[in-house]
Amino acid sequence: MLTETTPDQVHEKQGRLLLVDDEPGVLQALKRLFYRQFDVVVANSGDEAIEQLNNGSFDMIISDMRMPGMNGAQLLKTCFETWPQMIRVLLTGYSDLDSAIKAVNEGNIYRYISKPWDNDQLRTMVVEALESRDLKAANVRLSAHIVDQNEELARLNRELQVKFQGATNAVGEAEAKLQEAYQTLRQEFDAMVHILVGIMEARNGEESGSTEKIALLTKTFAVTAKLDESRVDDTYYAALLRNIGKVGLADALLTKAISQMSNAEKAKYGRFTINGQTSLMLLEPLQNAANIIRSHMELYNGKGFPDRLAGDAIPKEARILRIVGDFVELQREHNFLGETLTEEDAKTYLVRMAGQRYDRELVDVFVEVLDSFDGGVVPNMERIPITEAKVGMILAGNLVSPGGAVLLPSGTELNERHVAKLATLSRQFEGHQIMLHVRRAQKKDANSAS
Repeated sequence: MLTETTPDQVHEKQGRLLLVDDEPGVLQALKRLFYRQFDVVVANSGDEAIEQLNNGSFDMIISDMRMPGMNGAQLLKTCFETWPQMIRVLLTGYSDLDSAIKAVNEGNIYRYISKPWDNDQLRTMVVEALESRDLKAANVRLSAHIVDQNEELARLNRELQVKFQGATNAVGEAEAKLQEAYQTLRQEFDAMVHILVGIMEARNGEESGSTEKIALLTKTFAVTAKLDESRVDDTYYAALLRNIGKVGLADALLTKAISQMSNAEKAKYGRFTINGQTSLMLLEPLQNAANIIRSHMELYNGKGFPDRLAGDAIPKEARILRIVGDFVELQREHNFLGETLTEEDAKTYLVRMAGQRYDRELVDVFVEVLDSFDGGVVPNMERIPITEAKVGMILAGNLVSPGGAVLLPSGTELNERHVAKLATLSRQFEGHQIMLHVRRAQKKDANSAS
């Protein structure tokens, strides 16, 4: 049975919002839109907003453009100068668009929203903005942790040098301690990377643990292709994090084949490798992996993206990752061919396109690797629109409404009542795509039964 969140249910607030507008009716409309999900504070003017900001911290400020005294652009510029970590959003009418665009540059505004706004789009924008900020914060924490561990390692290394000058026995003890510290650092670094992978899998709708399988296949391929140890490690981490740049993409893009995208959608999708590189490049141990991620969608014939590299100009690690990535994607729905292939047909496609899309020598190596690699790598979970729901499907993840409410929990087996309710929900939220997480085999079984 579909369940909606009621006012009596207690939920942990997902952030603190400051809403600013001189019209009480607009403030009340915004407050109704967000109060269930967020801690909401309102202000009737720019001066009152500054007073609220001086008395407490906020995750985001949403301000109207036209207000007596201090207008929205001036307010958000002040916020950028004084509270730069806070996300800034401007509400503006059509006649104010030129001023809004200028304010985006001067106040480093995250986004401007035209009035009248769409409730679902505004709510989704707020949720995605805060999720993106949290991911960046996780990257910063990881970077700081690595810096601290490197400093500790350097300190231990200095101790080792002092003890080496003192006594041979002390050297052996220090070496053991240094090796132990290095192993601990490596384990903690791997743990933090896999935390990022978990965040990425959850946001992109990928099956938990599927990324690790793909990365292990990529690592085996890199070893067989005779990369040295450090380059093998870089390729492994690139495989783990290759889709991190997709975290900020809308669900509609994540479930659409490239051939079905509009030019605007292709342009937005085509930046995910650059976004992935940017999010990782400040982390020194992942700099090489970040560069591989940028180039892993290039094609041997020069028709890939983002830099249109061709042949050996594409790093070998990136050529390896492209082959593995396409092998997996070809066995999923919504791939670049528009049809789902079997594992054998995917392998045949790689061989047929060797020398065009792919490095021929590396394809030959990959075919040998597949013959001996034990374990499937194609995730068993996929996302489908609620309009494709069938009786008998079992949810592999919570079904969440555009407002953030859990409508059906993971593990629910859909019956006729569920399917009818989902059809009604689709009509109510027409224009906003809501997705189900299901197991591939279960989807096929349900389709067969219908």
